[in-house]
Amino acid sequence: MEKNVEVSRKPWPGADEEPGGGPSQSSVSLKHYLPAIVLVSATLFFAYDIITDLLNASESPFHVAVESIVFFSITSILFVELRRVSHLSRDISREQIKTARLSGELLAVMKNQFSLWELSPSESEVALLLIKGLSMREISEARQVKEKTIRQQATSIYSKSGHAGRHELAAHFIEDLMNDGLQETQKH
Repeated sequence: MEKNVEVSRKPWPGADEEPGGGPSQSSVSLKHYLPAIVLVSATLFFAYDIITDLLNASESPFHVAVESIVFFSITSILFVELRRVSHLSRDISREQIKTARLSGELLAVMKNQFSLWELSPSESEVALLLIKGLSMREISEARQVKEKTIRQQATSIYSKSGHAGRHELAAHFIEDLMNDGLQETQKH
């Protein structure tokens, strides 16, 4: 059973995609605006019905008053919903930019740490692949070297970094992120 493993310079899959990745911006926007579209449709329906009732004088004033109350209620809810979607869109954009910045910063932090540990360029690449979670066999296939070579490089990485294995190596970088996240939470 052969497994294709692509060696990339990205710290993890999707790191070079648009911030946030996933569905296109237009499908996300449409999904966010769907309640507003329904409310606009209802508002237009009630506006048309009220005008028709007033022009034809076919309905009682009570009926027109009730429809007018519903019309103004829906219009108010529509504006609240549009405002909410606007705030959500701004928040999403802000988070996408923040995520893209953090992913780039994490890779830079990792490369800097690899340099401080004096890892060779090939050891740095193997370290990234270990942190990504690839097995020794997958790394050897991706780098087109023997698995024994990858094991030796991994041993050298662990020795230079002072970590016992891939979990401690990955935890070294995750710990920094978690501490930054706690500090961000405490600021707000």
